[in-house]
Amino acid sequence: MKSHPDAASRLAAEVVTQLPVPSRLGMLRYERLNEASWSMLFLDPACERQLGIPAADLCALVDAPYASLMEPEARYRLHDTIQAQLAQQGHYLIHYTLHTPRGPLTLMELGEPFKQRGRHLLRGYLMIADSNLLSNGEQRASELQAHNQRLQTSLALYQRDQAAFQQQQDRTRVQQDLIVTLARHRYRAENPLREAAELITKVASEIYAVARAGIWNLNGETLEPMALYDGQIAQYLHPQPLSISRFPAYLQALQGGRALDAHDALQDPRTAALAVEYLCPLGITAVLDASIRVGGEVVAVLCLEHTGTARTWQADEVAFAGELADQYAQVLTNYQRRSATSALYLFQRAVEQSASAFILLDRDGLVEYVNPSFTAITLYSAEEVQGRLLSELPALENLSDLLFDAQSGLAEHHSWQGEFKSRRKNLEPYWSQLSISKVHADDGTLTHYIGIYEDITESKQSQQRIERLAYSDNLTGLGNRYAFIRALEARFAESATATISLLLVDIDNFKRINDSLGHQTGDKLLVSLAKRLRNSLSPHGVLARFASNEFAILLTCDLEDSQAIAQQVLQTLDKPLFIDNQLISVTGSVGLACAPLHGKDPQTLMKHAGLALHKAKANGKHQMQIFTEVLNAEADYKLFVENNLRRALTQNELEVFYQPKLCLRTGQLIGMEALLRWQHPERGMIRPDQFIGVAEETGLIIPIGKWVVRQACRMSMQLTAVGLVNLQVAINLSPKQFSDPDLVGSITTILQEEQMPTRLLELELTESLLLDATEDTRQQLASLKALGLTLAMDDFGTGYSSLSYLKKFPIDVIKIDRSFIKDIPDNQDDMEITSAVVAMAHNLKLTVVAEGIETAAQLAFLRRQQCDIGQGYLFDQPIPGRDLLERLKRYPRRPPA
Repeated sequence: MKSHPDAASRLAAEVVTQLPVPSRLGMLRYERLNEASWSMLFLDPACERQLGIPAADLCALVDAPYASLMEPEARYRLHDTIQAQLAQQGHYLIHYTLHTPRGPLTLMELGEPFKQRGRHLLRGYLMIADSNLLSNGEQRASELQAHNQRLQTSLALYQRDQAAFQQQQDRTRVQQDLIVTLARHRYRAENPLREAAELITKVASEIYAVARAGIWNLNGETLEPMALYDGQIAQYLHPQPLSISRFPAYLQALQGGRALDAHDALQDPRTAALAVEYLCPLGITAVLDASIRVGGEVVAVLCLEHTGTARTWQADEVAFAGELADQYAQVLTNYQRRSATSALYLFQRAVEQSASAFILLDRDGLVEYVNPSFTAITLYSAEEVQGRLLSELPALENLSDLLFDAQSGLAEHHSWQGEFKSRRKNLEPYWSQLSISKVHADDGTLTHYIGIYEDITESKQSQQRIERLAYSDNLTGLGNRYAFIRALEARFAESATATISLLLVDIDNFKRINDSLGHQTGDKLLVSLAKRLRNSLSPHGVLARFASNEFAILLTCDLEDSQAIAQQVLQTLDKPLFIDNQLISVTGSVGLACAPLHGKDPQTLMKHAGLALHKAKANGKHQMQIFTEVLNAEADYKLFVENNLRRALTQNELEVFYQPKLCLRTGQLIGMEALLRWQHPERGMIRPDQFIGVAEETGLIIPIGKWVVRQACRMSMQLTAVGLVNLQVAINLSPKQFSDPDLVGSITTILQEEQMPTRLLELELTESLLLDATEDTRQQLASLKALGLTLAMDDFGTGYSSLSYLKKFPIDVIKIDRSFIKDIPDNQDDMEITSAVVAMAHNLKLTVVAEGIETAAQLAFLRRQQCDIGQGYLFDQPIPGRDLLERLKRYPRRPPA
């Protein structure tokens, strides 16, 4: 069967339906639109024999050539009759007259409705009724006369329809030209959608002669303007988005049909709800809206808005609005396709050129794609891995375990990222930073895995090098303090109740080795000691260099075994070492703390081991000390002293007491020793031996020492002012004060400011100062001596007393320590030692002072030995400065010089 579509129409070619052909009954098959236009889609070719018109001339969607042969009033009336019959039954039957070149013919049309591709159509049969059945001549003449009248009427109607037909043809021609123009237009703007929307709305406004034409994007239940052309002012408008959530009938009409042709928009149920908010304010009376669909979904609307008198939208106008909507939909589709293609190409190019490796796997671990960076990292080409399982590739076998191991993080989560270690094709190991994610289909099923990773081998190696530097000692190769703390924390993390022993080992007098032999030799000594300690420990023990000359040992054993190991460490350190062609002997001190007995966390254990080590050094070094709670109390007390001593200096809590010194030969008062005391507001009087050590450790001894010198000088001048002249005041200097480069200068300034003669000031020095004296210390002593001060060696005989000190340093006075005096005359050894010291000092032209004289027998013995000066409780206790003047008046004095 052959159809005869209009060449200008695309729709007619789409409709071809097989119909039964009862040709022997003289019936003509047809298919047409179910509209008053009577547009034929198909007509039996036999119509040319019966009607005198070829079927091709009667089948067209535009101009309605078949309907032009009918009486205009009849076709609208018959169309309504057809709809009424179809509403009651499944077919219809009508009669009408068709004016053909062979004259008017009475046709009977029998048909049924059907739907094809969303369009409502009619199909059935046409049959010509036989007019020769009228045999009566008069009736025949009457009918001819009536027929002539109808012809005249039809002629008039035909002429009117011809004019309308010509207008329709002109409109159709313009519409067709516009469609061709739009189809051929090349959009060059940055926003082709807006350019297309502006072009379509402008020409639509001109062709339809409507007030406004616009294209609105449908975003959910909101219409957003893309372009709105006002034909009355020939300008594009920029309205606000319009919410249509309150107009469900309008939204449903857009979604359910191709076009919405409201001849009376204010009364049409589909658009009436828009009247108050939109139509009436703008004077809109009729609207023609065509939905713009992409993929079957309404994405935008072409809106034609008529103002003024009522308007009936013609079928061709409605169809053309759909054509314009299709044109914009085509532009939108092309734009989306180009955008998607461009994005896909850009993504593909980015993946291909990315420095990161990309790998795409199916759900079973089969490799589907790898990029060039994958080859650069793994040395496997794409051809070698595509189509193979991960488990078959040595470079990615660990990744296979990650994907399919039920215990992995990816099994429970959408993605996983972390460090990934594997081997290249040449079996060289490498590290990568991997991020892998699952890919799901629209229905949620897992389809693929996408992995992205970078080669971080160099950064990993750098990190390991940095970690080695951060956690190892460059000199000895042992772990450093941070490594040891990390190991200690790990031991506690493994078991909070495990027995852990911590030994802190300090090399005694190491500073003296550095100062005398040089730091290079000292470093070599540390390296040898580290090796020796490492060899003496079990493989399970952890050894680290904790500080400059301090080592730390971590053991997993109880307190008793730890004590044995600590003694073994001391013995190991006692063995001499041959360094730089010389034999060097060193000793060590060990502090021991054991968990959980001495601490249940790393910080506490390290603190207690440090307190034990400090106690071992304070007790004379070269020994092992186990932590006890007493050490904690001592540490707390030291902390109390340190915190309060800073305040004491500024709050005038410190006070200088003075103990008289008498000439043992004459009994005259010749001087006094300044003794520091601390009157705490809460704890009362604190002895010097309870805070001087802390002051030395914290450096507070330097400002305190300067304060004592000034107070003593000031007191001496006050005594001079009241007649107590030529009384020499002695002040103890701590070895720490010699670390002050301004020591000599500050004493000189104080003497000048207090106007005190230098001969009246005596400085008492300790043996430890002279033992550890550096060149700077010797120069300071020489400078002090040059000022005219007297220098005394305090507590002579209690330390490493050496006659070489008396030769090397400008000493004027020797003070015999009270430990040699207290047992005289009961202890013969003390008497002989004291006698020898006095004799030696006199031979060296040195003055001798005896401390701690408490009995007359001691005084008598010292006088017999011709000791020069004495002080002690036998004469007087230390006297507060406020009482000194009154107390000294009872002593005989030397006459003024």
